[in-house]
Amino acid sequence: MSVVAALGFTLWGLSVDNSPITRVGQISGLSNLQLRFAVLTLIVLAVVGWATVRGSERVRRLTTRLATAAVAGLCTGFLGAGQVFALRGTPWTLNGPYGDNNRIIGWGEEVLHTGAMDAFYPPAVPYTLGYLAKLGLYGGEPALAIKWVFIAFVALTGPAAYLFWRMCLRPLPALAVGLLPALQQTLPHKPYSPFVLVLILPLIAKLLMWLRASPHFSTRGTVLRGGFLGLLFGLLFLIYSGWHLWSLPGVLVAVLFFYPWRTGRTGRLRGLLYLGSSLFGFLLVAGVYLRVLLGATGTRDQWCSGYTLTEPAYIGTTPLTGLAWDEPGEYPGVGEFSGLHVYAVVVLIGLGFAVALGLRKAIVVAPLAAFGSAWLVRFYLAGRMEADQQVQLFPRTMIQIQVTLTALTVLACVIAAQRLAPLLKRLGDGQRQQRFTALGVLLAMALAGGMIGSFFSNQYLPTHPAEKLAGTLAWRAQQITKPDGRCPEFADRGRCKPFSAWMHVERPVEVDRMVCEYPWRTVRRDGSIAVKLS
Repeated sequence: MSVVAALGFTLWGLSVDNSPITRVGQISGLSNLQLRFAVLTLIVLAVVGWATVRGSERVRRLTTRLATAAVAGLCTGFLGAGQVFALRGTPWTLNGPYGDNNRIIGWGEEVLHTGAMDAFYPPAVPYTLGYLAKLGLYGGEPALAIKWVFIAFVALTGPAAYLFWRMCLRPLPALAVGLLPALQQTLPHKPYSPFVLVLILPLIAKLLMWLRASPHFSTRGTVLRGGFLGLLFGLLFLIYSGWHLWSLPGVLVAVLFFYPWRTGRTGRLRGLLYLGSSLFGFLLVAGVYLRVLLGATGTRDQWCSGYTLTEPAYIGTTPLTGLAWDEPGEYPGVGEFSGLHVYAVVVLIGLGFAVALGLRKAIVVAPLAAFGSAWLVRFYLAGRMEADQQVQLFPRTMIQIQVTLTALTVLACVIAAQRLAPLLKRLGDGQRQQRFTALGVLLAMALAGGMIGSFFSNQYLPTHPAEKLAGTLAWRAQQITKPDGRCPEFADRGRCKPFSAWMHVERPVEVDRMVCEYPWRTVRRDGSIAVKLS
């Protein structure tokens, strides 16, 4: 149900015939998507409402499960449809063949022509592009396949997050804990990264839950459970490996915390068997790539961005405009509370309540371990940046910190609601009011999904590069010749650039001194700073 809703709504975006270039067309297109989303949501809520009032207990439970899955799919399906609309008339993905896309498409070409890729980058996406082209799909061009592979990642993030959290939680909490962090970190130009991040948290939680319970499993059940989770961890590692590496220290501490130390020798051996089978399953899938990755530890990352220049303890909102990076040391604006953004205040309160109410729960310890690990790794890598003259992707830890804190805040609300449920039952009308919980949660999640989906879709709609917005990525995709030699329908003034038939991977050029300063500063050859005055 969730996958059908996500992909169905995404493909429905093909019928939005407004202009993605003009602002009036953009508003009309987003409004059409919102109307469709609202109508489908009302249908879902009407069915749940009928089941709540008229249906049996079994019907209510079944309807709630189907409805939560549908809402999870519709919310990220909206994001997918927004990308379909932004790229209307062009076969190319966001940012075309530029930036990271150049390397990914180039590796896909290597897979297509040689059957392998010569890189330490996670192989899942390049191999997917290469094999889709080998099958003759998308004209046999990896560069044409990447658009729809990326849109599929965007659309399926909601269903996947909901499915993985359902391993640990009931439907309504799984929807809230899975969907809100997934919607918060939407990166349509690189969607496989947040896709893995929102899935790895419930996997860690399930790993800890089964570790604590392992003494009660049979030998066969222990091996199967551990191997199953190891396979899932390995598959996600092949898509994007950064979150595994940054979460590892915290997860190791959490494993020691949940290990069945007091269950006797048999219980301890069963726990060891469970962890060993998990490791075996992981290495079975990702062992070859892990060896490649460990052999590339000498690779230098010297790419700087506004994230690199932001003071390292900032956890506020992420700007989607290049102009927003011009505030020294922080994102745009001054925090509302002693330098803290209101978002930071909310999630810090949520963090405190989550720890206070559920520190012994695996669902809380999993995101807490991933947060603490990323928090320390961030400072360690950033602290060595000047001495090593490399970034080592430390700004990416910001995404993990935000997602884990958001998950902890939602979990705090879930646990608090569970603690209050007995009190509501003792009130006069408590039992009757509880029947409408599903309607309230589904309505809130659907509205949040529609609003957030509209926000991110709007940010990525085509805008001229001079405006320094995220929409520049869609603009570039509209300026590249289609395979038939014609310009896309919405190319600027009907002119476009040719697309190379064979993509070569651009190799980054290493420098002795990394240049990474604010836009108004110039670094002289002697290392001194010149400030540009307007």
